[in-house]
Amino acid sequence: MSHDHCKPVRYNRGMLRKEKRAIGTVWVFRWSEEVNGRRRQHKDVIGTTKEFLTETAANREADRLRCRLNENKQSLSLKTMTFGELINHYINHELPRLSKSARKGNKSYIKNWIEPSWHGHLAGSMKSMRIQEWLDKIKRPDGTKLKIKNVLSTIFSHGVRWELVERNPICGQGGTPGHRGASTGVRQSNRVSITRVTLQPDVVSQALERLPLREATMALLDAVTALRASELIALKWKNVGWDTGILQSQFAFVEGELKETKSRNNALPLAEPVLQVLRLWRDHTPYRSVEDGIFASPHYHGNTPYTYQILFRRHIRPVIEKISGLRSSKQAPIGWHTLRRSLATLLISNGENVKVAQSQLRHTTPKITLELYAQAVSADQQKAHNKVVQMVLPMSFSEKLKARSATSTV
Repeated sequence: MSHDHCKPVRYNRGMLRKEKRAIGTVWVFRWSEEVNGRRRQHKDVIGTTKEFLTETAANREADRLRCRLNENKQSLSLKTMTFGELINHYINHELPRLSKSARKGNKSYIKNWIEPSWHGHLAGSMKSMRIQEWLDKIKRPDGTKLKIKNVLSTIFSHGVRWELVERNPICGQGGTPGHRGASTGVRQSNRVSITRVTLQPDVVSQALERLPLREATMALLDAVTALRASELIALKWKNVGWDTGILQSQFAFVEGELKETKSRNNALPLAEPVLQVLRLWRDHTPYRSVEDGIFASPHYHGNTPYTYQILFRRHIRPVIEKISGLRSSKQAPIGWHTLRRSLATLLISNGENVKVAQSQLRHTTPKITLELYAQAVSADQQKAHNKVVQMVLPMSFSEKLKARSATSTV
């Protein structure tokens, strides 16, 4: 075995400097590497000094080049890798595997919280209690701090898996293999810091009566099925079982893309009055084929659904606030999830079986999924659903449905 073959591959850090160009002063990243036995010099422009005001900011961008430059070297020194370089390795290799919403969320926590504080620290030297002290000083709700901690842990776990760092200081190291044991890592409470608002049935009923047909249909369907807003707007007409009274929610529309829901095999009941309201809305929308979205937006020629956050904020929330006397705030928000939570409370207050409520909210997947949609909903769940519909459906809707029924029979 030759001496050159045993020679370890050195981590290439390169060099950052300023140079004057026609466009102004720029940051240039320079490095050299051996190619076919000869040392070759390379350089790449990072950006102008207006884009990166400080050397620290330019170095963060240069770290992305360093990461790509060294990613194939198997003998990286664990002592010299900074956490900024580990972040870049995570962004290049792990983040693309996640959903669009997860990528957006993780990048936000990295950019706003993690990278500014830990970029230049040596990844292998970061200690649990130092991270704990830093996390404790962040003045944000416990839920936000928990997400920051989880992203940190994910980055370290990625480093351990790629053998770039030796341990994850965030998670517990106690116990035997396969058993977590006592936690020796960073601790963070998951206590909810907001007030969970629920609405009474008469508030929902009065709101439905005052809303236009589009918003009333969306709110009614959400209030009696407990669909998540992303699932609600992803519904298509083919998901409605007109003869069986079954709704099959299979997808969620998140960050502009459809993704399958984990509870796609758990069907939901639809009482006949709700089906009548859907028929009424189908008569008014220009998108009525089985492959069309129930709430397809004409602004995008039916290719994408309405922007549900804007609809709720501009049209539904003001009506609810006026009727209930409540005011939405950061501490007590009123949104689509309020209707879902209100249904859960209503089912329990009606004395329904907890398992029925759990199945309706689809917090768990049933062990046995029957092939026929008509058999996938239990009699108890159907009974509970019908009772809720009777409580929230306003009288004016009944009159509209009777008028439509009379017209359709002529």
